[in-house]
Amino acid sequence: MARFLAVMLVAVSGHIATALAADTVGLRRDVPIGGYQFPPYVEMDIGGGPATGLIIDTIAALNAVQDRWNFVFVPTTPARRYQDYTAGRFDLLLFEKMAWGWSAAGIVMETSGTIAEDGDVYIARAGPDRDESWFDDIASRRIAAILGYNYRFADFQNDPTELRKRFDIALVNDTAAVIALVLRGRVDTGVVTKSHLERYLQQHPDDREQVLVSARFDQTNDLRVLGRPGTTPSADTVFGLLADLQRQGRLAPLWQAYGLAPMPLERAVQAPAPPSSAAAPAPR
Repeated sequence: MARFLAVMLVAVSGHIATALAADTVGLRRDVPIGGYQFPPYVEMDIGGGPATGLIIDTIAALNAVQDRWNFVFVPTTPARRYQDYTAGRFDLLLFEKMAWGWSAAGIVMETSGTIAEDGDVYIARAGPDRDESWFDDIASRRIAAILGYNYRFADFQNDPTELRKRFDIALVNDTAAVIALVLRGRVDTGVVTKSHLERYLQQHPDDREQVLVSARFDQTNDLRVLGRPGTTPSADTVFGLLADLQRQGRLAPLWQAYGLAPMPLERAVQAPAPPSSAAAPAPR
């Protein structure tokens, strides 16, 4: 009888432990993170499949490093992100900048320290008669760029009608299309995100010698975590989770896989940015 009771006690304890573990997972609070088409950070599947990219993989890593929150990706668009944020569809963004329209819209958000540095570079098809001087006068070239993005060479103007008035420009939907136009000789110069270019060349090593990459940037970007003030987890907390992943050696391989150079996550956290009436670059 005693043996029977012992076996029953073990079985019941096992069921309780399993139930408690399930409850722990179930008790995780969903935390929505917004994201939009911006390779290599987010790449939307035009066929309706799940999004991929560095942000998606970072969300998975954040979920693996703690058991308090369940970070969930919420798709939006560059133009709709402000409306979706204001409507409460998401509370956080990764690899974002206040200068990409948030300050101009008068939206106050908390910002973390810098988590990555990236930028836009000029590229051309390589040739014996081409060197860095090829990029001296971008405005005189036939240019390929991404529709809706903002570029310094265009004074951050992103209206396609105005851009076509000022430049001989082809506006396309993604970096891969820009690279293809350059390699086929359809344009003289393209403007691409450096990390996405590096990832492309990792996947297409035969093209590396065919692409001339400028040493100069159209613009550089220090990318951060942006968060809704007063909510948990804060942008600072997410920065801390990323720092934990870095200390575990799990962050550097992830960043490198997407063409980014890892950086120490030790910078001071920024105070909430006040609304600004000054003109700022529009959506990325």
